[in-house]
Amino acid sequence: MNKLLKKSRGLKSRLIDINKFNQGILKSNIVEKFSKIIPKMIASVIKAKRDYKKEIKTPIDEIKLASKEFWQEIIEKATALGVGIIGFASVDENLIFEKDQSTDIKFLYENAIILGMEMRYESIEKAPEPEAGLESLRIYAELGVATNKLADFIRSKDYKAIACHPLGGPILYPAMAVKANLGVMGRQGLLITKKYGPRQRLSMIAINASPLPENLLEDFKISEFCEKCGKCIELCPVNAIFDKPLIKENGILTRIDGSKCFEYFYEYTGCSLCIKVCPFHKIGYDKVISKL
Repeated sequence: MNKLLKKSRGLKSRLIDINKFNQGILKSNIVEKFSKIIPKMIASVIKAKRDYKKEIKTPIDEIKLASKEFWQEIIEKATALGVGIIGFASVDENLIFEKDQSTDIKFLYENAIILGMEMRYESIEKAPEPEAGLESLRIYAELGVATNKLADFIRSKDYKAIACHPLGGPILYPAMAVKANLGVMGRQGLLITKKYGPRQRLSMIAINASPLPENLLEDFKISEFCEKCGKCIELCPVNAIFDKPLIKENGILTRIDGSKCFEYFYEYTGCSLCIKVCPFHKIGYDKVISKL
């Protein structure tokens, strides 16, 4: 195998199967929105999959030097596409899934751009009603499109880029975001950031560019508060969040009982209760930390 490509060391993944959603509880206005979002999301998945197949046909033979001006262009383009948070990190093979359930990506380049897009506050406040789940799907679609467009922009600059779609994807996005110092992993297994709390979805672009920009070394006090809080654990309707994370053989921490979480997630066409009850969503980082 090309030494410049990264591959999985066996991490397992779960697929979000949109066909399993309980559409019987959807109201007419939600059904209409649902029917508009799903085709857009699927189209962005198909493009990411098609672009990956083209990309991997021409193996890379070098890591290209990238200037500070290049990275600034990337940040400005991502922002223009609606991306709210952006970070940079080297790809960790321990975080790559053995099987990418959505776009069938098997190999990644050495470095990564991690992207986050905010979910609307008002929609998450309606959890566990379908409006909250619909918002997750809307962001999967919007962020999927933005990720593809940013990857196209990078390729236009003569770099190689693999767009990793937010729905499923080839790698554990929250852990990569933590590595990029965008935030901290919450007890519910979601990334918690200063800007949005747990109210974002993530994607990634693998790139053959180096050196990466330096990430700001921020002093997050999120974990300290989470240990004292535990609202997500207490209020999860199916007790799917472990009080203490389980450590797998590969050293990856598991915070969620996926079988319990996904069953409820499908029943309510998306849940998001663990986001709704999180104080970092409710009142924001600064107000939460002031209570420590």
